[in-house]
Amino acid sequence: MTRALRAVRRARGSAAVAASLVAALAGTLSGCAGIGQPAPYDSPGINGLVIPTPTIDAGDFVEVVDNPWLALEPGAEWTYDAVDAGRRVGSIEAAVLDGTTAVAGLAATGVTTTTDIEGARETATRYYAQDEDGNVWLVGVDADRPGGDVSWRAGQGGAQAGLAMPADPRLGDGWLTYDLPGLPRASTTIEQRSRDLVQARVAETGAPDDGTDDGTDDGGTDDGAGAATRTVYEKGVGLVSVEDLTAGWTAALRD
Repeated sequence: MTRALRAVRRARGSAAVAASLVAALAGTLSGCAGIGQPAPYDSPGINGLVIPTPTIDAGDFVEVVDNPWLALEPGAEWTYDAVDAGRRVGSIEAAVLDGTTAVAGLAATGVTTTTDIEGARETATRYYAQDEDGNVWLVGVDADRPGGDVSWRAGQGGAQAGLAMPADPRLGDGWLTYDLPGLPRASTTIEQRSRDLVQARVAETGAPDDGTDDGTDDGGTDDGAGAATRTVYEKGVGLVSVEDLTAGWTAALRD
């Protein structure tokens, strides 16, 4: 298996982590093409993928999720501290479930996330599956949120698998993250890219505003129309920072 995500880290505060990530991206990308301009990476990116995919062939998938940008080792846990204007406003706890869950004939890996921001609490389990090429797909969600529960599975009720992370994310790549009947639509764009860091923007439309947003690709558990989040992934680590562009807070992986 490719290098697993590290366990919960401790030391520097979340504000310092976020600042260091921004500085790293700015420094490493200073000589690259501008945001939205494809850089000359020797990788296929999302070329040839049908996103979201209306049909899933279980034979094209593997039973682990070891994409270095979004590796999900069973039992792994992470804590993110959320701050707004220097004030701590809450936290996000994430844990990879042991074992797998059958979704559309796939062995999907579940990740349970508990978001607590300013007293608004939400719990969601998202199910991911990786294809043979290393692309990670979102194939289902169970969410318990203030605005009402949300549950869907790829292949049921018109729901389709959406892309969570390409095997080789490229600067300028963009795709439909999910498009589900009766739920919001979301698209993801790679805004920045260096050797070790990827910054993505997820924009949503059509969902009622429930006052919570954990920045992940869930199809119905984030804020309302026009909501947007910015996420930063570190290669070999995974998700290290989430910025809620609507609410104004930033959550960074605890050292």
